[in-house]
Amino acid sequence: MNKRGVAHYTHNAAVMSTIGNDPNIALDFEMYRAKTNEDEKDEGEFTAALRLLNRVVHEHPSLIDIVVYDALACNLVFIKECQKLGIDAIVRVKKTNNISLKEVKRATNKTDSVLKFIEDGYVIEVYESFFYMNDMEEPIRYIKYAKEKKDSDETKRTQMLIITTCMDMKLETLYRIIKARWDIENKTFNNLKNNAHLSHCFIHGGNAVEGILYLLFIASNIFQLFKIRRLRNSNKNQKELARLLVKGMYTLKRRKEIIFNSA
Repeated sequence: MNKRGVAHYTHNAAVMSTIGNDPNIALDFEMYRAKTNEDEKDEGEFTAALRLLNRVVHEHPSLIDIVVYDALACNLVFIKECQKLGIDAIVRVKKTNNISLKEVKRATNKTDSVLKFIEDGYVIEVYESFFYMNDMEEPIRYIKYAKEKKDSDETKRTQMLIITTCMDMKLETLYRIIKARWDIENKTFNNLKNNAHLSHCFIHGGNAVEGILYLLFIASNIFQLFKIRRLRNSNKNQKELARLLVKGMYTLKRRKEIIFNSA
């Protein structure tokens, strides 16, 4: 699940994307619903994201096993919704007012690490606890990844906190999944904004905007699949590949022997 629902980029829509190895493609999106009167509030990302998740799971029951979200979804509502839909959740933890999360955070800081491994030059120590969020009947895993990397001049230290309903998944795998969530920002939506003009409002009107978004996502997904599956060894960037494709289509237009003649 995308960090910001792409509200910043996509005319107020929540977007679901794949993470991990290429290709990173947009799976579906849900438009924010406008308020109907002055007494209502504008719909936010979280509400639209829940509606998107419900719709995709019901329309494609076998598509999703795990949904990954940022700290916006670190709450009881999202966890319960995922459990109701029969999927697991992996969620970032940042500053929170949730009492149960504060308690497990303090308790975990006093425990010994349960695992140490090396990833991307970082030595990562893992601390793990299980807790009950508010009135939930089933426990949740709370995991802290303390990362340290020694350079020639300094030692870099950082940490990443998550909660998850994946009770049996390896700690290293959980780390790679939550780390790969940044692919949505760094690859998927960066590509859509810079190469597919997603930041530009081509047309106004609810249905028209939604139609344009579908066309943009479909075109981008097809291009990404073509690039990854057919041109994996190419060192050309996406803009250069697009230029060569346009040039090739123009060349084909001039070669009458390979153009279908409707006559």
